[in-house]
Amino acid sequence: MAGELADKKDRDASPSKEERKRSRTPDRERDRDRDRKSSPSKDRKRHRSRDRRRGGSRSRSRSRSKSTERERRHKERERDKERDRNKKDRDRDKDGHRRDKDRKRSSLSPGRGKDFKSRKDRDSKKDEEDEHGDKKPKAQPLSLEELLAKKKAEEEAEAKPKFLSKAEREAEALKRRQQEVEERQRMLEEERKKRKQFQDLGRKMLEDPQERERRERRERMERETNGNEDEEGRQKIREEKDKSKELHAIKERYLGGIKKRRRTRHLNDRKFVFEWDASEDTSIDYNPLYKERHQVQLLGRGFIAGIDLKQQKREQSRFYGDLMEKRRTLEEKEQEEARLRKLRKKEAKQRWDDRHWSQKKLDEMTDRDWRIFREDYSITTKGGKIPNPIRSWKDSSLPPHILEVIDKCGYKEPTPIQRQAIPIGLQNRDIIGVAETGSGKTAAFLIPLLVWITTLPKIDRIEESDQGPYAIILAPTRELAQQIEEETIKFGKPLGIRTVAVIGGISREDQGFRLRMGCEIVIATPGRLIDVLENRYLVLSRCTYVVLDEADRMIDMGFEPDVQKILEHMPVSNQKPDTDEAEDPEKMLANFESGKHKYRQVSLLP
Repeated sequence: MAGELADKKDRDASPSKEERKRSRTPDRERDRDRDRKSSPSKDRKRHRSRDRRRGGSRSRSRSRSKSTERERRHKERERDKERDRNKKDRDRDKDGHRRDKDRKRSSLSPGRGKDFKSRKDRDSKKDEEDEHGDKKPKAQPLSLEELLAKKKAEEEAEAKPKFLSKAEREAEALKRRQQEVEERQRMLEEERKKRKQFQDLGRKMLEDPQERERRERRERMERETNGNEDEEGRQKIREEKDKSKELHAIKERYLGGIKKRRRTRHLNDRKFVFEWDASEDTSIDYNPLYKERHQVQLLGRGFIAGIDLKQQKREQSRFYGDLMEKRRTLEEKEQEEARLRKLRKKEAKQRWDDRHWSQKKLDEMTDRDWRIFREDYSITTKGGKIPNPIRSWKDSSLPPHILEVIDKCGYKEPTPIQRQAIPIGLQNRDIIGVAETGSGKTAAFLIPLLVWITTLPKIDRIEESDQGPYAIILAPTRELAQQIEEETIKFGKPLGIRTVAVIGGISREDQGFRLRMGCEIVIATPGRLIDVLENRYLVLSRCTYVVLDEADRMIDMGFEPDVQKILEHMPVSNQKPDTDEAEDPEKMLANFESGKHKYRQVSLLP
């Protein structure tokens, strides 16, 4: 056990000895070179003696054997080794002595010791470089190709997407948000300071120079007496006063403040009359001269001094009125009565015309009434020659059987979208209707469709059932298509109009069988309808009515190519002409009632 520990200690100690030998070799070599330089004569003598010995050995070697010569060489080698060993010991002693001195110096002056050590390291490095002859290659500048390659590599590294975890993304977003908030707060603070400076400057500019000078003098005196302690308080009070004055001025300007009127004293405005007035005498004058008192009538604006002005005006107006009445003839009186009758009639007509639209008949409605009607129901329209909306189901031009179905379905009053969309649909014009969910958009485009289908002969509808439906209603989702189907069946079943839903989740063969049986209206989702068309379950040879319900949602879901593909399956012969005829209500209405030759009609309902 003790032997193993000793071997372990020797192994542990051996690396340190080797390291010490390695660290000392440069110093020994440097000292050896120094000794050679200092005493070249000794080396020369030593070499000469060595040469002599070698020469003698050569001469004697002719007579001696090879074994003796080998022994002599071995002895010389041993002697050289001994000499080198003694030299190494002397160098080690010198290095130890020098190291002790360096330690003492470094303890006395740390900076100097460090400088000496760094100098020593530099010298040792230089010696090593001189010995080995290794020189560091000089750094060359990058060429243009290398710079371009480096730049390209950096751009590629930046272009590569860097994956960030959710926590890192949240941290970056939080940091970015914090920076935006700080930047906004800083800008608001700067704007507030600028606004305050501008207000102070404007207040100083509007202030009277003399008043400003007096105020500054007063503030200077207060500062000298009381110091600057209450300066901030005074500034706040002054700002509050200015703010209250400004607020009062704004209220007076826009809300109309109460103005104090100066009290004006009239001529007869006396506090107390000490004498009796003539009107207070209740006794009867028996003298006729005093019974009828004479009033002086002055022409123009003159008044009698000492008498009430209002009373004088009243008496003058009465006098002139009586005078004009006496001068009027009978003919003038008749003319005045006729003028008054005409004025009363005009006012009555104005009141009659200004009645609310609900109190008028349909033929009595004016453009002003229709504008008020649209404003009452928040109806906004864009386009040319738009027909007037429907006031009620009775005022509409719908056939009686359609009105009966509407009444059975429980539609008492039309909604705003129905009031405006149904008249436009009855003119065979394209429409984009925007309304909130649950406002009756389905009935808005369904009622004109039912009106047109019911005008066609029933025998034609039965015989041409293999040519496809008359109308297609597209919906983005299966649930919405089923909802539209329920509403369409509710309207179309009493009228004998068949409806088929072509949606996913149901057997395609079952849907194809129902389509072969014939139908007038097809409600479908774009994907399943394309599948049915490509598999020849359905054709669109007589389809002239296209409805896109929730069109914006359909486009967002990526159904635009599917819709374009469906429209390509329709005939191009029934498209509207690209002329003014497409906006002519009379021609469009005539085409709507023409039957089979009806133009294609498109309704978009976002």
